[in-house]
Parts: sequence; structure tokens; C-alpha cells
Amino acid sequence: MIRPQMSHFSRYKDVEIKSKRIVRKRIIFSGYTGFDEYMVASRQQRATAAGFTLLELLVVIAIIGVLIGLLVPAVQKVREAANQIQCANNLKQIAQAVHNAHDVRNSLPPGLGYWGDDAYGTFHFHLLPYLNQQALYARSRYAGYYCVANNGVYAQPLQVFVCPCDPSVPENRQALCSLGNRWGVASYAVNVQVVCRVDAGGRLYSTQHLAELPTAVPDGTSNTLLLVEKYAQCFNKAYPYGGNYWAYYFTERESLLPYHPGYAVSWNSWSIGPLSKFQVQPRPYNGNCD
Repeated sequence: MIRPQMSHFSRYKDVEIKSKRIVRKRIIFSGYTGFDEYMVASRQQRATAAGFTLLELLVVIAIIGVLIGLLVPAVQKVREAANQIQCANNLKQIAQAVHNAHDVRNSLPPGLGYWGDDAYGTFHFHLLPYLNQQALYARSRYAGYYCVANNGVYAQPLQVFVCPCDPSVPENRQALCSLGNRWGVASYAVNVQVVCRVDAGGRLYSTQHLAELPTAVPDGTSNTLLLVEKYAQCFNKAYPYGGNYWAYYFTERESLLPYHPGYAVSWNSWSIGPLSKFQVQPRPYNGNCD
């Protein structure tokens, strides 16, 4: 059987072929060369429309850069605010421990000395049982005495004694003294004028003192600073040694350096003592220290 030839003009008509459930529809535009060529051209147009030009890409990158530039300072401010809150919470926790200790023992711990007959150490050391650090305090016991020098307790870093805003705190929260010993650092110091014995001019003459509230603060508790923030390390070229180690217990003159966790203290010629001045975030900590 001879099939009839399709005329040339049938290209310009709609052709619809139906076979059971399969329906194919081919639309051939008048004057166009063919359906396949049309589909290829359509895909090329869509691909071109979906892409980015170099200028558009540069604009997007510039916008992202501006947004990051605006976001980073905001994140830093939020982080700094969170650190300041943590510093204040640490100070509040230590203050509550001081009051709890006074209620139990009827006196404040000494700046450095014995609190009771079997415990020797710094003001901070004696507060350990009241700061949920009973295990560390128990580790200091040797031969029937609790002593900050025993079993490496003095080198233990404690989060509650460290302010996140303190730029002088080492990453491991420990520092070396001039003798090469490693100590746990602190960002808080106690008022030596309250917890130690001083003369009429405020000069220190004994660290052993059991202060009782409110008689130990004649100016009143609301007018007296018991605890303050102090750099964990503070030194410069003229005074290469200085810091704030929560367990520093040395008192011998040959090894006496300003590492004790106190302020308004007059240990030696390097210490300003009662004439100490408060500074608001002095920078740098390895320059102008007081």
C-alpha cells in the first residue's frame, strides 16, 4: 500500500495524535523551522534568564559584606554584655558566701591566716566550702590541717573567681610567679583594710584578723567596699611582677611580691596601700597598674 505524502503546508497546522491514553500534542508555529529547534531555543533562553551577571554577583557580595559588618559589632556587644553579667554574678556569689560564712563562724575569714585551729590560707581559700567547693577544700587537708599549700590546691583555677571581662586572665586561668610556681588567678580582691590588721594610717602590720560585722567597718557596711574587681595579672617594665592569685600565701620578705588577692594593701614599696585609686577598665593591664 502506498502511503499518501504529507504536504509541505501541514507543518503550519496543529497536529494532534491520540492513541488510547497517550496524548501527544505538537504545536508548530507558522513560519518556524520546527518543534525541536523551538525547544532548544526555549531551554537556552531559560538558562540565560536564570543566571547572574558579574555585576549582579558583585552587588550581592557587597550587600552581604555590609550586613556582616553591621552584625559583628552587635554580636560583640551582646557577648560583652553577657560577660559583664557573669562578672557581676560571680561577685554576688562571693558576697553571699562571705555573709553565710560570717553567720556560721561569727567572723569574716582573715586576709591570710588561721580561721579556727585547723585551717590556714587566704580569705578566698576559707570561702571554698561556702562556694560549693567542698571537694577542693577537703583536698587541702593533710596531717589534720586544711592548708592552701597542700596537694596543689593553690594552682587550681576556679570559674567563680574569674571575670570573663578580665583581659589579663590566661587561657588556662593560671599564672607563674617570679619563683616559677603556678597559681590559680582571680579577678576579685578583698579589702585588706577590713580583713587584716592595719595601723591608724592604714598600713598593714598583720594579715591575721577576724573581723566581726558591723564593728569592723566603722563607716558602715553600705559605705564600705569589701570586694572589688582587680586584674588577674598587672605588670610593666618598672614593676615586672604583679597579679591577683586567689591562694597566694607567701609572706616571707625574700619572696614577698604583690600577688595577694587583696586591695588597699601595703606589702612593700611596690604596693600603694590605702592610697590606692580606683580605675575604670585601665588599659593596658601591663602598663598603668595601681
